[in-house]
Amino acid sequence: MLGGLISAVYQAPLEREREFYQRLRELSELIGEAPDSLTHVVMRGELYLERGEYERAKADFETALALAEKLDAERGWLIVEQVMRDRALYGLRMVERQF
Repeated sequence: MLGGLISAVYQAPLEREREFYQRLRELSELIGEAPDSLTHVVMRGELYLERGEYERAKADFETALALAEKLDAERGWLIVEQVMRDRALYGLRMVERQF
């Protein structure tokens, strides 16, 4: 049991790479199917940010903010959209700290 916990915390670099690309592929597919999915765009931006791919993260966060404005104009603020907008703004601040 302890070995499983340790391996979960300390993944081998190759395992982390595989996990990153699997998550990236899944999120990109979901965005391809539903380009207005604010949640998926923010999550992909956060994945890029975590990875240090700041330009891609910035692009996703800016896209998410534009989607949030569009959704606000169409439907008004819903709680999920508010949270995702705030996460996109936070992500942009994190990206800007890198430059």
